[in-house]
Amino acid sequence: MVNIIIDNLNNDDNKGVKLYEYKFIFNDANKEQQSFIEDRFIDWSWNLGLNIVHLKKVCENSLVKYIFLSPIPFQDKDMIDWSEEDLKRNIVTKLVGKEQFISEFLYSDCNVDTLNIFFYDHNENKYSVEVSKYSEILRT
Repeated sequence: MVNIIIDNLNNDDNKGVKLYEYKFIFNDANKEQQSFIEDRFIDWSWNLGLNIVHLKKVCENSLVKYIFLSPIPFQDKDMIDWSEEDLKRNIVTKLVGKEQFISEFLYSDCNVDTLNIFFYDHNENKYSVEVSKYSEILRT
């Protein structure tokens, strides 16, 4: 089953822009958890957040995959090495750290933070997601 959640591919602002594909995979997410996750994606879809141009959900057996396109590139860097430019142009800075996208899973009433979560960058590198106040992704 495929469900399109955000579709701004045809907006004039997105024409001719290089887009990167990212994936989050949640194992055994129930309907309430999926709803919470989708609300977070929508909240973070704006241009200073994850700048999501397109988001779809794909359910395959016990896996729930959220696949999104964004013009923000990915560079795996430790927080200590972030520069001002990284804060503007590296999607990692929007995903991990205090009060960023992944850390919001900690505050769900439906235990999203207890799920096995994986992130795939635009090169299909796999990262395990550690949900905490500061959150992180660890390459597997």
